[in-house]
Amino acid sequence: MPDLASAIDAVTVFPDRARVTRRGRATLEPGLHLLAISSLPMSLLADSVRAAGRGTARARLLGVGLAVQHFADTPAHSARELEEKIQAVLDADAGLAAEAEGLAKAQRALDGLAGQSEVFARGLALRNRSTADQGAVFDFLAERGRALQGEILAAGRKRRELAKERDRLDRELAQLRAARPRQRYTATVEVEVSTAGELEIELTYAVQPARWQPLYDLRLAGAELAVTYLAEVTHSSGEDWAGVALTLSTARPALALVIPELDPWYVGPRPAAPKAVYRSAAPAAAPMAAMAAMEQPSFELDTTSEEEETLLELPSAAVSESGAALTYQIPSRADVPSGGGPRKVTVSTFKLRPELDAVTAPRLEPVCYRRAKVRNESPYTLLPGQAQLFENEDYLGATPLELAAPGQEFELALGADERLRVERKLIGRDVDKTLLADRRRIRYKYRIEVENLRDAAQVVFVRDQLPVSRHEQVKVKLDAATPQPTKHSDLNQLEWKLTLAPAAKVAVQLEFSVEFPRAMDVVGLV
Repeated sequence: MPDLASAIDAVTVFPDRARVTRRGRATLEPGLHLLAISSLPMSLLADSVRAAGRGTARARLLGVGLAVQHFADTPAHSARELEEKIQAVLDADAGLAAEAEGLAKAQRALDGLAGQSEVFARGLALRNRSTADQGAVFDFLAERGRALQGEILAAGRKRRELAKERDRLDRELAQLRAARPRQRYTATVEVEVSTAGELEIELTYAVQPARWQPLYDLRLAGAELAVTYLAEVTHSSGEDWAGVALTLSTARPALALVIPELDPWYVGPRPAAPKAVYRSAAPAAAPMAAMAAMEQPSFELDTTSEEEETLLELPSAAVSESGAALTYQIPSRADVPSGGGPRKVTVSTFKLRPELDAVTAPRLEPVCYRRAKVRNESPYTLLPGQAQLFENEDYLGATPLELAAPGQEFELALGADERLRVERKLIGRDVDKTLLADRRRIRYKYRIEVENLRDAAQVVFVRDQLPVSRHEQVKVKLDAATPQPTKHSDLNQLEWKLTLAPAAKVAVQLEFSVEFPRAMDVVGLV
């Protein structure tokens, strides 16, 4: 059975898995052919394997089989490369060990020569050697000793670096072998060819674990918010995705494709407790969820010749909608190694027009916080994710971004504004001395002052609140508010929208009363 050479051409990444598309070409004569596509990862979902094809040959697809193939060694090409690198490191270390041993022998010989000082002294006494000769000998011994020590130290440093490199390669190989065991799948595609020609076989399958999640860089510059929409793609499928056409999908194929139906909701008296009965429960088999994005291909292979394909040069990902899901086609091909850490790819860059204001709740904290209200005018759905926020070149911090569909508005917190000052004061607290119907009434008066130290007009939303009664005998009443709040919720939350000119100060005054029976001990009042 011939092995069809194939390569990964396209990958669609879902939030919890990925669909891989392999393609391979073969020239076939009329007859029955079995084409094997080997070295498929063990992480693939067997029920997801599908085959299709096209080409100049007239052929029918009869079936697709899947079998486990066992190897004596790790079949991954990158694993073999790592093993060769480790062997090269071992060979280099052995050479350095032999060199170090030779240097050690030379050092011992030199030490032995230096130890013959009595012979040198006797030669000087018998006038067979001059003092210059003796000095030259000692200079030679010292210089040669320094050279040998330097060479020994250099060899030791090289061996330590090689040991670190070997440790790194061993750990990388162990990780690779864990992700790529010595078992692989082999898919067998059976075709019946009636007219000779060339066929391109397309094999698709799903793998786990694989996922993508959105990341954002948001840069506020004047009246514009520049958005860089990124995707962080990771997988440990056991095969590298090299130069693939990458598509990101928001679909979740793991969810069951069944519309939930409500069962009757019965109520009645509690039945008598039954006698204890012990029985073994057989575990129910978990049905595998069907993949929504995979369709059963046609058995008839396309007989038309393949047209030349060109990639559209787009600055952003192409957006398409399939049912309730969105897909983003990354314009350039990408490399995503298995288990090699996250790979970031750019989905799109676009600009939005924020509406800037400030929000303060001085009852909690005397600080005004800047806020940007932004409408998503792009064709992209901004999925929940982490956003890195910048203002011009200054980094403001990280903030979570909620789901924002096209046309939907979202908010961004821009941090505290030191040039907007706010202060809340209790300026009055009175207790009625006259008791009406044996009830007590306490009146509170607060004053909130907001000052704009910026050189431009600012819109500030001031938030405060009244107590909320949890007893029918406790009455809370807003007696006066200057100016009137623009919002007053059922939970007595108040909001004022103030427009402050440069260097202006605006005051909000709030008066409310709480009435309750004299004998009642009310908690929560301040």
